[in-house]
Amino acid sequence: MNAHPDYRHISNWAISLSEQPDYQGLTYRFLHLLEELPWISKAVAYEVYGERNLKTGEARCTSEQLVRRFPLDFTEQPQEEEIDLLNEFNSSADLKPSKPNAAGLFTRIVAPVRELGGPDRALLLKGEFDAAALALLADMIALYRNLVALHDSKERDPLTKLPNRQSFDARMLQVCEYFRMHPIQDRCQEKSSWIAMLDIDNFKRINDTYGHLYGDEVLLVFSQAMEKHFRYNDFLFRFGGEEFVVILNLVNQADAEATFERFRAAIERHRFPISGPVTVSIGLTHIDHLTLPIHLLDRADKALYQAKAGGRNKLVAYRNLDQAVGRAGTEPEVF
Repeated sequence: MNAHPDYRHISNWAISLSEQPDYQGLTYRFLHLLEELPWISKAVAYEVYGERNLKTGEARCTSEQLVRRFPLDFTEQPQEEEIDLLNEFNSSADLKPSKPNAAGLFTRIVAPVRELGGPDRALLLKGEFDAAALALLADMIALYRNLVALHDSKERDPLTKLPNRQSFDARMLQVCEYFRMHPIQDRCQEKSSWIAMLDIDNFKRINDTYGHLYGDEVLLVFSQAMEKHFRYNDFLFRFGGEEFVVILNLVNQADAEATFERFRAAIERHRFPISGPVTVSIGLTHIDHLTLPIHLLDRADKALYQAKAGGRNKLVAYRNLDQAVGRAGTEPEVF
């Protein structure tokens, strides 16, 4: 096993990590630094979902948890390795190493990163680790955890804990880049991604009638309903005020529209505290490989405007997307 890094290397790593502008950049850089270590062959980061409402002292249930590989995961089911990861993640240890091999070295480590402003995270490391390596990793992961907490405080909405507008911009760029590399030819049949803007109807009236405290309660309950309705491999954001954004993955056009229609109906049926019935208007568009993120957001916003103008409590999907791309200066067709 090669020598461990010296003080200068570790100082340079700390400086490099602290220079990263956001959580995405921080995690990319941290995984890269880990894989520079001669005794690490693979470093992977995961986000762990399914426990947001876990009560203090309540045991974690692996069957109710799901993981998403950083930064994007378009798989529909957790793989066997990820199920094993959950079993180790649920232990109380800060580092969960495998049993030592014949040489007395550990070959697999799971490092939970918990109790932050966003989801729980887990790092999966493979290689050959001795006791000194474990001690160094524990310190490095503690530094990473502290920096993640700082980024969460900046990149997540303090009320709902959902990612905020800043996080949306970074995520949307990643999704669009993915589809530039993996273009979808038929959005009606192929599973792909969709972006929707959701706006709580008449929210100003709720604030004016019941006060901002109850308005915040509506926002919180609404965000929790989003988390229950959408899946772990969808991306949810509080865009600002009473507006939210969802990036829906792994569905065709019919399923995308059906998913958002079910959510609209679920909100209409839900009895919110104090304020009574609440409804939501939704504008939806497909994420294609040709259109810039800002234009996709504009299409979803125009569809949302149409839903509001049409009486609220509606889902409106942007139509004839490919034809609209070539008709500069014309209004989009919606239904």
